[in-house]
Amino acid sequence: MRTETFATPGPTALTVKVPAGTVELEARAGETTDVALQVLTGDQDLEHAATIELRERGGTFEVVVEAPRKRLGFGREEYSVAVAIPEGTKVDVRSASADVRAQGRYGDFEAESASGNTSVEHVDGMLKVKSASGDVSVRAVASAASVQTASGDIAIGTLGGEGKIRSASGDVAVRASDGDLSVVTASGDQAIGSASAGDVTLRSGSGDVRVGIRQGSRVHVDAKSGSGEMESELELGDAAPAGDGPMVELSAVTGSGDVRIARA
Repeated sequence: MRTETFATPGPTALTVKVPAGTVELEARAGETTDVALQVLTGDQDLEHAATIELRERGGTFEVVVEAPRKRLGFGREEYSVAVAIPEGTKVDVRSASADVRAQGRYGDFEAESASGNTSVEHVDGMLKVKSASGDVSVRAVASAASVQTASGDIAIGTLGGEGKIRSASGDVAVRASDGDLSVVTASGDQAIGSASAGDVTLRSGSGDVRVGIRQGSRVHVDAKSGSGEMESELELGDAAPAGDGPMVELSAVTGSGDVRIARA
């Protein structure tokens, strides 16, 4: 195993590039960044060929971890990468099929993979995740979020800013949304536990759509289903809702799935 420790006493950014394996991140109080890299499958000499370095640019401490790929033909090298970084670090992870697990609080968080799963606790900045078949799970996003998958499921706890979520066949679940939200799926189900304000646009080809409107929020609903059932605990109509609470402009459309609207 190769280990490195860097002094990062100011704004910190982390970039990780790895073909496959696991990436374990821990954001904690402190002013150092600790990196551990191990080859799981492949030539052990690749540990020494990996790039693990600190670059200082414009007052930001940039830590770069890049694991090489040298195998020809089928298969790829697999690595275990573990990094402990200061809270609030900006993160960018790129991989072909590595699973990413990130504990703690981060600034902006970006991840892109073909088939790896991504799990993050808290993002205080913007979240951006793109995956072909991996699942995405995030406990809380304070700002905006953009998440795209082809077949992976997407689960977000709380979303404080604008959300743009796309999935072909995966299911989408958002426990609580406080701003504009757009969700599009081809066949995946959509479940929005609580929407409190903003434009909420939900589109699915054949999946079910379930959405809750937070108590105290007003709502204007435009809901349609081609062949599915419609159910609402709220009164539907063309008149603008009365009251002083925050406004939810809800548009829910599915081709053949069911639509259910409830009070959260």
